[in-house]
Amino acid sequence: MILVRPKMAENVGAAARAMKNFGLDRLIVVAPRCRIDRRAYALASHASDVLDGARIVPSLPAALDGVRWAVGTSARARASEAVPDLPLDDALARLPDDGAMAFGPEDHGLANEELDCCQAVVRIPTADYASINLAQAVNLLAFRWFGLRRAEARPAVPAERADRGQMERMYAQLADLWRRIGYTDPQRQAATLRLYRGFLDRADLTPRELAALRGLWAQTEWALDRAFEGWSLEGRKGPKPPR
Repeated sequence: MILVRPKMAENVGAAARAMKNFGLDRLIVVAPRCRIDRRAYALASHASDVLDGARIVPSLPAALDGVRWAVGTSARARASEAVPDLPLDDALARLPDDGAMAFGPEDHGLANEELDCCQAVVRIPTADYASINLAQAVNLLAFRWFGLRRAEARPAVPAERADRGQMERMYAQLADLWRRIGYTDPQRQAATLRLYRGFLDRADLTPRELAALRGLWAQTEWALDRAFEGWSLEGRKGPKPPR
């Protein structure tokens, strides 16, 4: 479970208790705006070990390092080519043992760029008022995940899939290459990267396939550097590439 920028220590503690109820013990807190103090431990109630083992990281990409498949949560529908809006059970049934569920802060939820780091978005079905307390949302998803596990729902994610840290480093390298060759600009980059995330994430790349792509892009960078020095790959004088 990943809690992004939580505001209230009580919610962190209550989320830890919900995790303990349903067999989850790996908690990551991203850039918390509260301390994990006595207020959190008071609400944890027999889940102090979950709080003791919680990792504090500065960003969601850092939290997703080593994660192969992540589900982000949102109170509203979100149309995206990169991140499908899946029914709750469909998304949770796909979660592998090294998957993650990410929850946004109490006041406004996950930002769009944070949802882009996930492979699916889910919403808890509600009546017209869709805003659910953070700890209650953790409780509901943990309960449903536990029920699916007991029903022996198996993950549909390939065992050899590259993890999210590897994928995020690849996307950062790709964006750097785009800037060098003028493929996109700062105004269009987010939308373009969202498109590429969609089909590259759906490809279920293995670490070897991902390394092959990164090797190709590194070679392209090398060729650009050679061209910039005034030489083509064949050793002849050539034009400088656009910057």
